[in-house]
Amino acid sequence: MEPMSLKKLLEQYLSLVKKLLPEKEGSFAVGIDIGFHSCKMVEISKAGNAYQLNSFAIEPVVDGNIAQAIKAVLAKAKKPNKSPYTSVFGKGTLIRCLPMPRMTLEDLKKSLAIEADKYFPFAQDQIYTDCFILDSSGEDKRIPVLVAASKKEIIDARVKLLTDLGLHTNFITLNPIAVANVLYVLGSSGAAEKKEPAGQVAPASAASSGVAILDMGETVSNLTILVGRLPRFTRDIFLGGQDLNKRISNALGISLQEAEKLKRQPPKDKLTEILNACDSSLTNLISEMRLSFDYFTTENNLHISKLLLTGGASMLEGMKDYFTKNLDIPAENLNPLSLFQIAEDVSQEELKKNATRLSVAIGLALYHYD
Repeated sequence: MEPMSLKKLLEQYLSLVKKLLPEKEGSFAVGIDIGFHSCKMVEISKAGNAYQLNSFAIEPVVDGNIAQAIKAVLAKAKKPNKSPYTSVFGKGTLIRCLPMPRMTLEDLKKSLAIEADKYFPFAQDQIYTDCFILDSSGEDKRIPVLVAASKKEIIDARVKLLTDLGLHTNFITLNPIAVANVLYVLGSSGAAEKKEPAGQVAPASAASSGVAILDMGETVSNLTILVGRLPRFTRDIFLGGQDLNKRISNALGISLQEAEKLKRQPPKDKLTEILNACDSSLTNLISEMRLSFDYFTTENNLHISKLLLTGGASMLEGMKDYFTKNLDIPAENLNPLSLFQIAEDVSQEELKKNATRLSVAIGLALYHYD
């Protein structure tokens, strides 16, 4: 028998190593957006530069039973997953974009752990913090840093919820950061782009404008402004789908449950009436957005070129036109799944109906490949 060549031996060795080592690329990642009204799950995989949606699920939270909703969405995943990526939001969470003294990411995190109460209205021993260098390439003595904080009780409660369900996670972020991660990873092409070392990214100095994302949830809407696909401003506006439901309910004399159904699928002959009912709440929301836009524009000398809408409350027909008209900024729905391949057994019809509600869950799952 002819001796096996060195090349052949090397090929066999590499094949064996590939089978033994865990492989991120091609593995399934699960993101779960846990809300008060519903839980959303997406299961994605990656091959080369292409991402694929393998399954998704949305389950209502009935009688406050969030654990049951989580179990229900995970049951619809194709592969068992005990380590989902998840997030928290709302009161008790804050994000700041701050100029910080130039130092390494490791030193920044140590500094934050000691001096967090300088930047957040919480006692230092009551919060968890993390940070991200937005631009490390300049020569100034200070660098822009994204700093996030959450009260410990919120994170600890989330960890306990997952642990009690037999799940564990090494990753919990905030909803606005998860949504921003969609644009950071996918960009405009759907392909992951080359990153700088962990916690740092290439500078976005060439950007001449900002892109705003409004994530309209049930109880709170989050406004994030990105420059060069990186968040430079974020704030919570405590107005969401529940407020719209109350307005519709009062105007049409129907229950809140019926108002929710009308908001999601309004009959054409009632659409104008529904939008008029929501007008006062949307006017308040737009007023808060204008204040934020003015502040951002003044501070950064950049204009807002586009508004991307996401979240369940943004699904009301006519919402894009409403924001475009009242903000003088083109508005469109954020649909990251337009950049995904879709598994054959996923219902295209159901996906089209719900794509706008899945941005947070998609941004979470994408962290698996960052």
